[in-house]
Amino acid sequence: MTTLLDTHYHYDFLPPQARTVFLNEIAEAGVEVVAQTLTPSDFVKLEAEEERRVETAENGTQSSNPGGPRPSSLTSPRLSVGFHPWNIGPDYQRELDIFAHALTRTRFVGEVGLDYFPRRLQQVPAETQAEVFRSILDILSSQRANGPYVLSIHAVRSAGQVCDALEATDTSGMVPIFHRFGGTSDELTRLIKQGGYISVNPAMLATKRGRAYVTQVPADRLLLETDLPVNKEAGGDLGKNHARELIETLNATVNTIATLRHQDLGELASHIMRTAQQLYGTRPTGS
Repeated sequence: MTTLLDTHYHYDFLPPQARTVFLNEIAEAGVEVVAQTLTPSDFVKLEAEEERRVETAENGTQSSNPGGPRPSSLTSPRLSVGFHPWNIGPDYQRELDIFAHALTRTRFVGEVGLDYFPRRLQQVPAETQAEVFRSILDILSSQRANGPYVLSIHAVRSAGQVCDALEATDTSGMVPIFHRFGGTSDELTRLIKQGGYISVNPAMLATKRGRAYVTQVPADRLLLETDLPVNKEAGGDLGKNHARELIETLNATVNTIATLRHQDLGELASHIMRTAQQLYGTRPTGS
């Protein structure tokens, strides 16, 4: 069974009590996730919650199945430290300090970027967004990790500006991935020439331009994502429900991409997963 990696999942939107079931369910289906966060403080909070969750799950496993195989729930997903442009506040310098410290514990960065949609600019001016994004890139260029920093980038009406910022920085130790690319064809070409990737989700495939881009991008620059869950919820059998939603969405996405590109589904899925493993590595063995 080919493993699929959702490179952009908001795992911290799941209530902590649903996460162990969720991880076990997706593991059975051969699916893994990269847990994006919206602020550096959210990353630190999720990190602490995962330490407690894994400890609780480990104690339960030792009691019920001593010496048995290690379940997937005893491993945290790949945690990504982000600073979403919607979430930039007056204390952004403090958050940037937290961001810099978090890089000692992860090389995955997201969700970060720029959002120049008019309503978003009323909330956080373009100048502030650009300053924070440049600061993030400067921090990354001044530090080195055990492997490249892999960035999941939000770019709404700002793909050109994001490419400008990348060009103005030493990005030799970074891999930019545009989450749900929505720029122009020229901007897409520019991104690919800069060594970038795109992660594809159903919202991108719902547009004529998005479907065209999926056929134009080299296969080794394609990744999968869902951008789920849509909302923070409580109650019900959330772990299983969200796992089912993720699995179905990811499989539908890779199926659609294969159809659009006229490629064999299994071959394409294996190709995309090899790319994901080159960037993100294999599943970690501990939290």
